[in-house]
Amino acid sequence: MPNLAPVIVALVVGIAWVLGLWYLGAYTPPAVHAWRRLARMRGLSVNRSMGDRISRRLPLLQRLQAETDIGRMLFVAAYRETASAWLLRTAFMAGLAIVAVLLFDQVGLITKGSLSYPPVLALLVGALVALYAYVRLRNRALRRQRILNRALSDTLVHLAAMTFHQRLPASEALLIFSRCQRDGELTRVLSRPEARPPQAGARPTAVSEEGTPGIYDRLADLYDVPMFHSLAGGVRRVSERGLSSRDVYTQLARGVYGDLLGEARVQSAQTKTLIVIPMGLMILPLLLLIGAPLVASMASLFTR
Repeated sequence: MPNLAPVIVALVVGIAWVLGLWYLGAYTPPAVHAWRRLARMRGLSVNRSMGDRISRRLPLLQRLQAETDIGRMLFVAAYRETASAWLLRTAFMAGLAIVAVLLFDQVGLITKGSLSYPPVLALLVGALVALYAYVRLRNRALRRQRILNRALSDTLVHLAAMTFHQRLPASEALLIFSRCQRDGELTRVLSRPEARPPQAGARPTAVSEEGTPGIYDRLADLYDVPMFHSLAGGVRRVSERGLSSRDVYTQLARGVYGDLLGEARVQSAQTKTLIVIPMGLMILPLLLLIGAPLVASMASLFTR
């Protein structure tokens, strides 16, 4: 049998050499290098990590990274603890469940002389506890995102009426109307420091230079609520292009409610399809009651 070790070593070294040259930029055109240096000098480029660049090229990896970002979920769900604290608390609860199951198993071993269930069940219970904590956190974050998205959708018509005469800015009108909502989630978001306008004399940043649209874009990225992006675009059209706020916000509301109506129609069609299954299960016992005597009588005729 031939020795494949030198071939494998040469292949690994060759791949590492090519990856090293690619990382050092040997395959990048000189014009791209010049543009990157100029962008770094002007502060226009953002240095992203290797994992971030790879995730942007692979949508599946980006989705997996978003689903496992515990810190972002805690922020969206309005939890005060950090990601490390949440992981430690979840690990403690999972470990406590494992210890409890093992103790019950040990009691069965002492009393009966044999294990009541295999020890692998303790690991399964611990994994279920950790999975339940993750699903609970994820559902809380998704629920808050839906609430914020729906709250912003409901404010568009009122913004069109409150900012029509240009006596009240969109940010103030949105804050006033958010206080009238029952859940108060939008008010909590707009009252956080990242949603407030810069104070007088503060050092200008990219968000403060853009004003209210920049703040809404930042909130959209922080909370992953697309309606903040839509609202930021509407504010830009009103403030920069001088369009009528009533027309802009009314058209935006019409488009949002059109999307909601389309989603409702899709859910209605899916419900009509799924309702066939329980209806069929309801008819099945009736068919058994009607058909059972007929099948019994036919079976008795053939047995004679």
